[in-house]
Amino acid sequence: MKKIFAIIAIAVLCAGAVSCVKNVIPDGADTKSLRMSLSPDPGAVPAAGADFDAVVIVHQGMTLNVPWTVSVDGDVSWISVSKKDITTHFTGTYAGDDTDVVQSGISCVVAANLTGKKRTVNLRFTVADGSSIVYTLTQSK
Repeated sequence: MKKIFAIIAIAVLCAGAVSCVKNVIPDGADTKSLRMSLSPDPGAVPAAGADFDAVVIVHQGMTLNVPWTVSVDGDVSWISVSKKDITTHFTGTYAGDDTDVVQSGISCVVAANLTGKKRTVNLRFTVADGSSIVYTLTQSK
């Protein structure tokens, strides 16, 4: 009888503990807006063209570093963009603190601008729910 009582008491305590878990997202919290950053930010690409790699971090609402895909808006032949893992080496303060960190990023190849005019292109970063955020890349004339 004591065993049955102990099992019932444990089940009741576990049920009570589970019911105490609160939703950590406050009412009205923004869970959909996207924010992104490129590091290093390429700034304006020179007219001569350029190749660059940049780490991309996309946050959605309160969720940090969500998976994403990249595409170029429109039929633009003067730029190619692909997703790439980028390894960054950090040197620690103390011996043995050095580490390599692998982050998602992009690799861009921008052709020379022979138009005589400044040109822009939108790089679109899309997350799992289909929403996206745009980074506008400008090339000098």
